[in-house]
Amino acid sequence: MRRAKPNELSENAFPVMTARLTEAELEEWFPVPFDEINDPWAAPEPSKGALVKLEAGEYVVLDYGRESNQLFVRVPTNPTASSFIASFFRAVLMPRARVLWHRAGVRFPRNVAAKSVGIAHKPKKRARISTQREQHSKK
Repeated sequence: MRRAKPNELSENAFPVMTARLTEAELEEWFPVPFDEINDPWAAPEPSKGALVKLEAGEYVVLDYGRESNQLFVRVPTNPTASSFIASFFRAVLMPRARVLWHRAGVRFPRNVAAKSVGIAHKPKKRARISTQREQHSKK
């Protein structure tokens, strides 16, 4: 990945994902220079931002809120959001658990660890165990 010049992206970028990470993680996962954004009309909090070109060729606009520790990831309308997310996670080793929100319909690549754990199965197991215990106590 490399820092892109502002004139390299001539179309609007739309949100595809937000994530929570520390500033140290931001610097580790995105080793490009960021610009300071202190204008309250441009960002709701002191922030920094960068236009980045991934190795696969996609452009991504990154805005990082210093107080909220939230990274806002925006992409142009050209790539499909799911293909962009696949390229993004190939280039950035950010864990899936850091993602707070993503655009509806976006599919994450299989190699990114899922955040959810099969909680829906736990109540069924408990119900089976209690049923087995009840059967043993009736005998």
